[in-house]
Amino acid sequence: MPHGQSWLNYIPGYDALAHWLHGFGHGWLFHEPIHAQHVAALLLVLLFMFVLAMMARSGLNRAKGDILPDGRFTARNFMELLMEGVMVIMQFAMPRKAAIRHFWLIAPLAMFILFSNLLGLIPGFLPPTESFNTTFACGSVVFIYYNFYAFKKLGMGHIAHMANPMGEPIGWVMSPLFIVVEVVSHCIRPVSLSVRLLCNIAGDHLVLAVFVGILPFLLPIPFMALGLFVALVQTFVFILLSSVYIGEVEANIEHHEHAHAHAHGQQAHAH
Repeated sequence: MPHGQSWLNYIPGYDALAHWLHGFGHGWLFHEPIHAQHVAALLLVLLFMFVLAMMARSGLNRAKGDILPDGRFTARNFMELLMEGVMVIMQFAMPRKAAIRHFWLIAPLAMFILFSNLLGLIPGFLPPTESFNTTFACGSVVFIYYNFYAFKKLGMGHIAHMANPMGEPIGWVMSPLFIVVEVVSHCIRPVSLSVRLLCNIAGDHLVLAVFVGILPFLLPIPFMALGLFVALVQTFVFILLSSVYIGEVEANIEHHEHAHAHAHGQQAHAH
């Protein structure tokens, strides 16, 4: 196919979508252009996720509370395996109770990134994660979520922890330096998440496209296997790092609660 085109060009309404997106101009960060190909691929991935979720839900309804898996490979079995895998990854960074609390965000992100990466392995399609606009949006969602959760639970204690991570009185001496380092570190996180995912997926898709163009039958097979590996690893890395960031907040909350309980215990003992 010509450069910048895919099978999505033949879907009715694609030209209208492209014209509508063209009116938005470039993205506000790095002036990345908004490509209709990536938006259409994103919508395709979301549609696939919706259909898969409905099929899995139908399987659960047919099971009527039976916890045993289906006797054959079904959408329900696939979703259960995928969700359990996400839960295992999350538990590398936080307790299971906390992982369940944040599962509603991390699981859909994992599905979206995985299926977006895998779409690039199908000749004639472009992965949505090949666009910085897509990957930065995913990274920004994680960044906004864990900071919102931290402020909700700790209030200004979230800022205080950045200024004095150790929580010791002597730590406040270095707080002007710590607060700058921590703020920069946190602000870099969505960019690092997005650039890492973008570069790996874009590079892998470019290599695959080159070898498909040379010999479209046998030669690309090893590179498709490599692409599958890259798609899985990059999903794992994104979800693991996102879980680590949320797990840090959970650890700070736990530390704050223990310190608060200890202070109350000392006051009660004094009285």
